[in-house]
Order: sequence, then C-alpha cells, then structure tokens
Amino acid sequence: MKTLNVVAAIIHKDDKILATKRGYGEFINQWEFPGGKIEEGESKEEALKREIKEELNIEIDIKNFALDIEYQYPTFYLKMSCFDCTIKRGTPELIEHNDAKWLTKHDLDSVNWIPADLDAVSYLKETMFESEIMEKMKRIDEEMQKCNYDLDKLKELYDKTEDKFERQMIYAEIRSIEISNMIIVDKND
Repeated sequence: MKTLNVVAAIIHKDDKILATKRGYGEFINQWEFPGGKIEEGESKEEALKREIKEELNIEIDIKNFALDIEYQYPTFYLKMSCFDCTIKRGTPELIEHNDAKWLTKHDLDSVNWIPADLDAVSYLKETMFESEIMEKMKRIDEEMQKCNYDLDKLKELYDKTEDKFERQMIYAEIRSIEISNMIIVDKND
C-alpha cells in the first residue's frame, strides 16, 4: 500500500485557526488544514512554505512543530507533520480550495473535517484552551501586581472582575494572604 508523506499548516491569527475546504479529489468539500506532499530533497518546512504559497498565495512563518499524524485510509497510508504557523505576508486566496474559514476553538467542530485532520483538531482544542488560560493568568497576575498585593485593593479587584476563572485566582490570592497574616511566628524558635 502506498504511503504519502505530507505537511500541514495550522495557521493562527489572533484566537482563530484557518480551515480550508478541499476543492478536488477524493475528499472534495471536506475541511482540512492546508498543505501537501513533500517533494524529493525538500525539508518538511520547505515543503510547507511552498505548498501554502501554491495553495493560498501567502507566505507563512513556521512557529513550531505541532504534531505528527499517521492515518490509514482505504487506499493509502498517510504520514502528516503539522506545524503551527502565522501569516508573514499576503491574504489567503482560494486557489485549490472551495472555501476558507477562520475558526475559534469553539467553532472547530462546526465543519466536516477530513478524517486524518481530526487529530490536529484535538491538539488545537487542548493547546488553544491552555493558551487562553495562560493569557488570563498573566493578565490577572499583572492586575494583582498593580495592587501591590494589598488585601483591600485585591478585594476591590475581585468585586469588579466578571470572569469566573480570574475571580477564582484573585480569591486564592486573597485567602493566601489572609492565612499568612493569621500565622503567628514564635520568635523563640
């Protein structure tokens, strides 16, 4: 059975990912991450940049390797390396695709993905959630630093914060300060 070695771009823009609707072949009208076959003598990164230029007429920056996917189709075995990317230059044009959409993590299940790409969708659900939490943690930590961890100011921040996760972080900090204020240190030890 034939093995296909391909690359795919998970193109990020703000909190969204680019999905493309296949315009040809066995999986026409199903959604995928753009990319294609690795040609003889090409590195995965070179192949990905070339394929994205050919398919969408844009230049990309490859940020990091995301994951490898192996999938057994009825007529071939697929080995696909996926990379997290951003657009360096240009606006995506539909050259080989019927449609394209920018999807948030909440929209990822709204399209009919090609089977092998579902592993990349699972990867995104995990990593997009993690990065969202990290951003919230960073933002609220900066706000607490502005309060100089003063208990009264933190309580005010807690009262005016609407996001449940951020409120929980502030509450944990308030409780931590209250508990450490209650601890009596015996100076004779």
